[in-house]
Amino acid sequence: MLDMSKISIQDLKEERAFLERKLTILNLMIDAYSEGLEASDSPTSFESSISEMEAVPDDNFPYHKKWIDRILYLLDVKNRFLSNHELAESLMPYYPEYNIDKLKRKVSVTISAAYKNSTIEELIKLRVTNLPKGNVWGYKKWLDVNGGIIKKHRPFELSEKRQMTIYSI
Repeated sequence: MLDMSKISIQDLKEERAFLERKLTILNLMIDAYSEGLEASDSPTSFESSISEMEAVPDDNFPYHKKWIDRILYLLDVKNRFLSNHELAESLMPYYPEYNIDKLKRKVSVTISAAYKNSTIEELIKLRVTNLPKGNVWGYKKWLDVNGGIIKKHRPFELSEKRQMTIYSI
């Protein structure tokens, strides 16, 4: 039996949005094939209809997993520390129905909760600038023995002097 207590209204809304995108594509396919088009014309007509929609990346993005898994997927793919804004921008192609502000809030709430509750043991938050939003997210394994960010995982080019000012929150 399905345990409904583990499903939130937000999860249901996200699933509905995903299914609506799939339904739109299926309706375009049905229209293309039901108009009596010749077999050679159908794919061209269908492809042009699909290209008018926003392209969703064709990769292994974990649509059906929890939001924290989606965020961690992006960290793994980018293989570097990312800010909330960068994470939200990286989610935009997967969720064209959302605006950037909604995605930033979703990222912020989700990743902060996982960090505070130690849900993801390796997750770390670092302050890289003195700006109010100067934090980035990544993994402890991306730090060297002195607590500095390993060069290939840096969010942007930091001078060695500036690198030394980074501290864990």
